[in-house]
Amino acid sequence: MRLTERIFGFDARVARLFPPVGTVVRVAGRRLHYLAAGKAEGPPVILIHGASGNLLDWRLSIMPELAERHTVIAFDRPGFGHSDAAPDPAWTLTAQIAQMRQALVALGHRRYILVGHSYAGALVLAWALAHPDEVAGIVTQSGAMMDWGGGLGLTYTLGGAPVIGDVMAQIARLMASPAYIEKSVAEIFAPGPVPARYIAEAGIEFALRPRTFRMNALMTDRLHRQVVAQQPRYGDIVCPVEIIHGTADTIVPAHLHAEPLADILPDARLTLMPGVGHMPHHEAPGTIIAAIDRLRARTGAGSCGPAADPRSSGERGLTEV
Repeated sequence: MRLTERIFGFDARVARLFPPVGTVVRVAGRRLHYLAAGKAEGPPVILIHGASGNLLDWRLSIMPELAERHTVIAFDRPGFGHSDAAPDPAWTLTAQIAQMRQALVALGHRRYILVGHSYAGALVLAWALAHPDEVAGIVTQSGAMMDWGGGLGLTYTLGGAPVIGDVMAQIARLMASPAYIEKSVAEIFAPGPVPARYIAEAGIEFALRPRTFRMNALMTDRLHRQVVAQQPRYGDIVCPVEIIHGTADTIVPAHLHAEPLADILPDARLTLMPGVGHMPHHEAPGTIIAAIDRLRARTGAGSCGPAADPRSSGERGLTEV
């Protein structure tokens, strides 16, 4: 890619290479992109990607097989892919949940199974705490969910800051060479291999757009404080939870997140995968799908927590755009 295109035409090029694969709707005046597949009875399975990601990650991994026996909906989290950022404070878990939840209500889904990868491990737990009557069960995979001591490096701290964050976002776009992308993706998948189609089809360039780079840095930098605030309430999550984690995950280590969480939750099942890294839905998709199938068999009609959230349900229609 020529330097001039990286500077002036990067966003347009990314949108051209990776057009929406699902439906784009308006929620609170903001664009929200989701992909739905499958038609099955029972609670739909909601797939939520992690930091720097988008819903294409699910489309390239477990979503097609899941859709053979479940209703499945994958979101571009607000601020990622083809979804606009949520209303301020857009970086909070609460703001992101509100956008996706309102879309689900408008689509007629009032009870569902949440599947969260990496960053979204904390998000699905926050969702269950805020709206327990709507969550039938949870699957976390490689989830960042417990107090890890804080601090993720200057890239995230400065990347979300005013002025200097804008500068770093421009630098990230200029660094979007094939070699840089291949190296970054290999680090995320390590020690496992990168799937053959992933770099070409996963829309990695979305994360290098300046506005997405800054939002991702802000969200990731401020995740720790939200995890610390919600962690004391995890014992209130009484619905079934499947915790899936690779023992070779160095990005979100299992001993800091999955194992202590399993000791707290009243109805949790922990599956540790020896030698698997941060992307188990690609490296060991059968394990993730089996956990979702198992969870569906375990879900009942009760609440995921002791009390429903008293705030507005957000029952508003959606307009496709």
